[in-house]
Amino acid sequence: MDLNDIPLFKAMTQRMAWLSQRQKVLAENVANADTPNYRPRDLKVPSFRELIGETGGKLRLAATQPNHLAGQGDASPFAEQTDKTGEVSPSGNAVHIESEMLKVSGTANDYALTTNLYRQHLAMLRLVLGKSE
Repeated sequence: MDLNDIPLFKAMTQRMAWLSQRQKVLAENVANADTPNYRPRDLKVPSFRELIGETGGKLRLAATQPNHLAGQGDASPFAEQTDKTGEVSPSGNAVHIESEMLKVSGTANDYALTTNLYRQHLAMLRLVLGKSE
């Protein structure tokens, strides 16, 4: 049995993937803090319904022949958006290091919380199965 078949584990896995992608985007913002006309970006926060919505009764089509069309998909499953809050410097740059570092810190804390929850749920499953460490 794959843990991603369990909706809770799938939601936590997707949350960790979103947090990892957000950390990458925020790091790019910090790296471009001195780039003229650079606008900071961020990821759209997925709702709980989006995190578990795909597990609720949707069936995937099977491509049984090579002429079947591929399903819809994009390179990144997370929507990126330009952050339009805050002041713009005379060079046109809108990155504020302090706010970006607060976002980075919050993202790291959320990731640590999610991985801890994941670990605790695995420990509960092991306990129920009688395979404690």
